[in-house]
Amino acid sequence: MRYRMLDETGDFCLGNGHAYIEGAAAVQQAILTRLRLLIYEWWEDIEDGVPYWQKIIAHRDVAAAEQIIRDRIQQTPHVLSILSFDPIWDNENRRLTIRAAIQSEYGAFSIDEEV
Repeated sequence: MRYRMLDETGDFCLGNGHAYIEGAAAVQQAILTRLRLLIYEWWEDIEDGVPYWQKIIAHRDVAAAEQIIRDRIQQTPHVLSILSFDPIWDNENRRLTIRAAIQSEYGAFSIDEEV
């Protein structure tokens, strides 16, 4: 898998041949960008994305929300399995941190993403 690299602010790196990443790092970045995409946000496919407002925040069903997020990770190309999944809900500060270990076709890695 080859993926355009993002910089530290989340923008695409453009220009030279070093603007791409491959392997497990590419799968990791693909998962992170998929978790950050809101449903109805991408004009080419408004059905793609995570329904944070529509199904997670509105329904407040933690088990259903966790399943939506797990499915989103699992459906990322080249993901074989989720080795561990630890969502941390911080209702007081309205944050969700997703910590997971993932096995991809290119090796294992972890994510630690706040949404």
